Amino acid sequence: MKRAKINAPAGDMNKLKVALKAGADSVLVGGEGYNIKTTSHSFTRDELKEAVKYTHKLNRELWVTLDMIPTNNELEGLDCYVEFLNEIGVDGVIVSDLGVFQVVKEYSNLKISVSTQSSNTNWRSVKMWHKLGAKRVVLAREISIKNVAEIREKVPEMEIEIHTHGAMCMASSGRSLLSSYMSTKEVTKSDDENWKFSIEEQTRPGEYMPVYEDEHGTHIFHSRDLCTIEYLDRILKLGIDHLNIEGRMMGEEYLETTVSIYREAMEAYYSDEEYKYNPEWLTRLQKVAPRKYTAGFYFVKPGEKTKDY
Repeated sequence: MKRAKINAPAGDMNKLKVALKAGADSVLVGGEGYNIKTTSHSFTRDELKEAVKYTHKLNRELWVTLDMIPTNNELEGLDCYVEFLNEIGVDGVIVSDLGVFQVVKEYSNLKISVSTQSSNTNWRSVKMWHKLGAKRVVLAREISIKNVAEIREKVPEMEIEIHTHGAMCMASSGRSLLSSYMSTKEVTKSDDENWKFSIEEQTRPGEYMPVYEDEHGTHIFHSRDLCTIEYLDRILKLGIDHLNIEGRMMGEEYLETTVSIYREAMEAYYSDEEYKYNPEWLTRLQKVAPRKYTAGFYFVKPGEKTKDY
């Protein structure tokens, strides 16, 4: 039986070691720039060299995120950085932008995974990425499991990855949406810190999804975290290649607990015994959850609400 792999995040070297010890098959890290996460959770060049050696010693993989959507000036130096990643033996990179994709193809032999930020929701876009030379596509979180199954069936040559646990960032913009709409004056930092907005969904009165702006842009609808542990057998049955756990900025306890539980559940599924869901898995995951959980969109029928925990 084809076995899926767990891809886990790491914000520093200690977290990388925690993720690998807990059972991750590969670790996703950010380098200096060229990724959408904050620089405080990124690896320096020397740290990347150390991370590659440590990961390969355990016969695991290290992938670096290059998932920014760059302007022209933000592309400067990317070619040299890609050459560096190739030289130190990084296994692959995650990209969102076609321009970044082209740079990686021209300046390295690195494997390329197309980020969920590219919003791939249909088999034709996945097939097109394969023709361009991508190794893997991380599907959008907003599609049904039926849609995932159809993509798997129609594009068997492409590695498919889906998010199974962690933050669900529905929208992020590099534009100053709130300040440009609410005011024409230049606001001070102290003024901006007091600007707090939220959105309430009609079907969930009293639950507020934050809308806020910082130096990285405007962030919308960061609500419940995804948790698919109850449905893991149905996901694995599809022949998915990779399961993604989100949370590069989360702590070591969260990382160790989350990776180890999904590893335990996967091993139970792939064993010779009949698979049985263990409710204790969800209980343990809830203890380290920064927010309440939702089962997301994968198993929701049209008109139904998502299952929340």
